[in-house]
Amino acid sequence: MNSGSTSIEPLNGEVAEKFIGGSGYAAWIIYRETPMDIDPLDPSNKLVFMTGPLTGTITPSAGRYVVCALSPLTGIWAESHAAGYWGPELKFAGFDGVIVEGRSEKSVYLWIHESGCEIRDAKHLWGLDTYSCEDALKKELGLDIRVASIGPAGENLVKYANIINDRGRAAGRCGLGAVMGSKNLKAIAVKGSVKLIPAAEEDKLASYVKKLYVTIRSHPTVQIYSSYGTDGIMSMMYEYGDVPIKHFTEGVWSGIENISGEVMAKKVLKRNWACFRCPIACGRIVEVKDGSYKMEEGMGPEYETVASLGALCLNDDIEAIVKANELCNKYGVDTITTGVSIAFLMECCDRGLISREVNGLRIEWGNPNLILKLIRKIAFREGIGAFLAEGVRKMSETMGEEAKQIAMHVKGLEVPMHDPRAFKGMGLQYATSHRGACHLRGEVFIIEQGERIPDLGIHERVYRFDLETKPRVVKIMQDWHDVLDSLILCKFAFIPPAAVAAILSMVVGRHITVKELTEVGERIYNLKRIIDVKRGVTAKDDSLPYRLLKEPLKNGGAAGQVVELEKMLSKYYELRGWDGDGVPSRERLIQLGLKGVAEEDLEF
Repeated sequence: MNSGSTSIEPLNGEVAEKFIGGSGYAAWIIYRETPMDIDPLDPSNKLVFMTGPLTGTITPSAGRYVVCALSPLTGIWAESHAAGYWGPELKFAGFDGVIVEGRSEKSVYLWIHESGCEIRDAKHLWGLDTYSCEDALKKELGLDIRVASIGPAGENLVKYANIINDRGRAAGRCGLGAVMGSKNLKAIAVKGSVKLIPAAEEDKLASYVKKLYVTIRSHPTVQIYSSYGTDGIMSMMYEYGDVPIKHFTEGVWSGIENISGEVMAKKVLKRNWACFRCPIACGRIVEVKDGSYKMEEGMGPEYETVASLGALCLNDDIEAIVKANELCNKYGVDTITTGVSIAFLMECCDRGLISREVNGLRIEWGNPNLILKLIRKIAFREGIGAFLAEGVRKMSETMGEEAKQIAMHVKGLEVPMHDPRAFKGMGLQYATSHRGACHLRGEVFIIEQGERIPDLGIHERVYRFDLETKPRVVKIMQDWHDVLDSLILCKFAFIPPAAVAAILSMVVGRHITVKELTEVGERIYNLKRIIDVKRGVTAKDDSLPYRLLKEPLKNGGAAGQVVELEKMLSKYYELRGWDGDGVPSRERLIQLGLKGVAEEDLEF
């Protein structure tokens, strides 16, 4: 970005063998090439877009890409994944990834095609929302291109700004849109000419995938997602006490029945939408035909969005939630952090920590119009929006100890919409996740609901309130999910690990076992942990908000429960080969093939 130049470097085969692709390959790049003592909005913070070896092949649900850097929201490792069609299109243009360095003096966009990459002026795009930016670039470059862009939130360096492609698919968490904005990079447009990436054993893979479709479609959760989208799990998760209500303070709420996937299907659904080669089609195309929340056809909200901008704020108007989701996508802000930040503000008002009347708005629960106004203020950093734009950790640090006690984040990343008091393994997962509180870095709640994965050695039923079994299960699932995030595969397909290994073997033309993949997953997990360690993370950061540790809910499916984290954490460290301060031992790093990392002076 500094010089306005581009270059092409070959994929490192040795690194791909050790780290697969996706977030694993990106972690290797960032570990080696990004200074660990910088502010994440510094030009030297490298922003890495990566696909994986399965992206663009006939593999089902392999249409994803990942964006990685140091996070302006948390200060540590950041990765954010998005689906749709942008990732495969990058592969079709002949590239596995994009590394963005430095900062441009003026606003620019990247135009990537088979002949290379051009840096072009984006003066006419700066200030546009993500939908308008995509439309403008398609008019300029052709309707068949794919665009990933930032909106006003990324331009204004909102700490949880995201990156949007395909008019509503989001690389949402950790604020990587702000990193993109700090480089004055508005968008990346891509166009390839091939339609599929061939596998080494294409005919064999085609036959295998045809049979695999039956396995995918027969999974009970997949059937829910196909019928009602990810919001289809709302009622079920509510019964567990998993859905956070009124900023994680209530276990029962009558409004839940108004925001389910079934209600969305009846009121606003136009049709289903599928990402590249996806047999599930969990995406929702919705429309609100009239009224205060009127909107044209567009991408509907996921479960996390409905819960964060709905139940968390006591907003039970599904049409208002649909509109709020559209605004977040257009402005380019993460819906989870947005909802948690607004709910935090509401509780602070209840406690008298901040005025209830601010910028001509009355801060109160359950007011959908207030939520919509606050989303805009966040994106443009207007008034109270500038305060909300920093995320709950920074907000709470300016307000005193009482505010810190109710701030719902881990390592600076806001807690997502699964309450770990309902699934205690999720508490351990949140506490030890390398990007902060994250439901997707393991999805242990699936195991705690009764799912077994024999391929990974999980044969027994795991009770959700049990503690003894959780350290082992959490470690297994975290390592496996770093495999999925490096391949890259959508986790909603629930493809058995043995099938994943078989697919990769056919794609690359070499036999690969589940055991080999799990070892790679553990290697990647530990490298990301080392990045966090170098950024100052210690065992004290592997914790949870006070509310989850000490304040049980009075009612609902998780009534009376808290997360007894300390009873799980030491065993988890032992299984990981980490010392008492949460630092991977030299011995374990060497065992994992990270000898160079182990021998570096990391100030252990």
